[in-house]
Amino acid sequence: MQVRFSHAAKFFFSSDALLPFLIGAIAMAVIGNEITQVLNNWLGSTTKAALSIAVGAFLVLAFCVWLLMKWLSRLTPPPDEFKQKRPDRRRGLILLVSKPETSRKALDFHIPTLERCWLLCSIQSLQVAESLRAEFQSKVQAEFQTKLHIPDPTVINDVNNPLEFTDRVNEIYSNLPSGWGENDVIADYTGMTAHGSVGMALACLSPSRPLQYTPGKYDSALDAIAPLDPIEIVLRSEIEGKDYSS
Repeated sequence: MQVRFSHAAKFFFSSDALLPFLIGAIAMAVIGNEITQVLNNWLGSTTKAALSIAVGAFLVLAFCVWLLMKWLSRLTPPPDEFKQKRPDRRRGLILLVSKPETSRKALDFHIPTLERCWLLCSIQSLQVAESLRAEFQSKVQAEFQTKLHIPDPTVINDVNNPLEFTDRVNEIYSNLPSGWGENDVIADYTGMTAHGSVGMALACLSPSRPLQYTPGKYDSALDAIAPLDPIEIVLRSEIEGKDYSS
């Protein structure tokens, strides 16, 4: 097996190899003394000269550490990380409908700017979705004198098939109102099944399709007692040129 010179040098100057370590330490000390002597002969042996040598050595060391930092940064770029933030209110909302309280909280949060909401539900939660549709269309009309358009709920046939959720969400983004961008809509993956959440997340992998969830407030027995304001999920990379954010 061929051993690289750098690996051999690293081992040579490590404390694991005692004799080579002592030889290397002595050699480095001699080299340091000779360099110091050369600098003294060149600059003189005054206090000012010694201070200049010390400052120069420190600057060289700092520069070498900076170069090493830049080199290591290129070799090991920082990983992507999830960050959480309060979502901006959007014109559109895609909602997985199950618990009415959670769905109401998500809708209420975006109502000041909400113009359209798409409801995805199962056959079991269809009645909840239709009730929410009637409730919020009337509420917005009464409180803001504007019209909130909520199309007929979309029923998911197989709630254990994440790809069906993905297809339905993609269809919504493919048929947005004229003049809308994907970032005008946010998808809430809180309700229904885990497969539904996965399917919605798969449809929203693009940076231009923001995601949120609506967390719950829990009591001492860890039972959810009330929904809290939504939280937007932001996938952000510190690598230059990559920023998965809304």
